[in-house]
Amino acid sequence: MPSAALIYNPMSGRRRGTEAAGAVLRALGELDWRVEGYPTQGPGMAGDLAREVADSGAVEVVFALGGDGTLREVACGLLGRPVALGPLPGGTSNVLVRSLGLPSNPVATARRLAVGARRRWHVGLCGSTPFLMMASAGYDAEVVRRMDGDQKARWGELAVVVSGIGVWWRFPYPRFEVVIDGEAHPSHFAVVSNLRLYGHAFVMAPAAEPEAERLELVNHFGPGRFAALGFARDLVLGRHLKRRDVQHRSVTSLELVGPADLPLQIDGDRCDEKLPVRIGLADDPLEILVG
Repeated sequence: MPSAALIYNPMSGRRRGTEAAGAVLRALGELDWRVEGYPTQGPGMAGDLAREVADSGAVEVVFALGGDGTLREVACGLLGRPVALGPLPGGTSNVLVRSLGLPSNPVATARRLAVGARRRWHVGLCGSTPFLMMASAGYDAEVVRRMDGDQKARWGELAVVVSGIGVWWRFPYPRFEVVIDGEAHPSHFAVVSNLRLYGHAFVMAPAAEPEAERLELVNHFGPGRFAALGFARDLVLGRHLKRRDVQHRSVTSLELVGPADLPLQIDGDRCDEKLPVRIGLADDPLEILVG
């Protein structure tokens, strides 16, 4: 009988995390899995819980139920350990689960992963902070910085849209530089992707692949709010990489140089690293269950 832990955020899924966790535990039990549930009590706790249960040697999988931020925290606790992450959708966007082609229902996903295989996933680093999907600097990071968890819990993706409109008008769009192999490139918005998808279901970096030992840079150097609006429009239409003010290339590492207070985000959450900051790959890959 396989043994696992289920770490879940009670506040995720518009505060329905506990109900969803109970349904997942029952479903896995019906498939002859022995699983114990661990609710988080606040930000950062998911990683500590994952590290503790992985180091106990009592489990072979840690299922994580919550938003992309919760999944990232659990993954951080599992880095360098022979325990696989089982990602379950329970948040606002669930970009990681969607990218794996898994169902939006956490019980259906749990049933798929229970009989799935393990996959090697290279993890990104923004400074010393790991990320699974992407790190970015500029406008979108300011949207994340200004939006609190209670807004997301209450309003879901509508909160992101409302916050985004306000930031779009007020944000000063500061200039910074992306430095690759000693060569500096101007930027007003840069995304370093480990996955194809971005935001909800937009394809930001078509060549991004977490099994590859590389990251994909999408650098928008068009200045001001109307250039940002044009980039967003073209992202939705799938033609942003054809813009003259966009640079796209594969990298193993780069450095962001600019104002120390430039906003950064990782996997849809605020990142407190300060510029200058190096973005690259962690030494240890993660094992992840796929359906």
